[in-house]
Amino acid sequence: MLGMVADWQRSGKSKKQYCRENGIAYSKFHYWFSRSKDGFPGPVGFVALEQPTGKDGIEVIYPNGVRLKVDADLALLPRLIHLY
Repeated sequence: MLGMVADWQRSGKSKKQYCRENGIAYSKFHYWFSRSKDGFPGPVGFVALEQPTGKDGIEVIYPNGVRLKVDADLALLPRLIHLY
């Protein structure tokens, strides 16, 4: 999303024209633009996962609201993510 905002700024086009040419909803792009000015809380990019030291387990919350709590097994995590 930040890449799209930067591409638009380099293009010299209006936001509406850029969105129309790139198949992006104007409202979504405007949201991206407003967020790019505010900055983002926290790091952007990948986050390193480390093996938990306790028996707390891992909780995966899917966008549809389903929650799975499983033993702390990082090898299982990619398979759980793939389920969605």
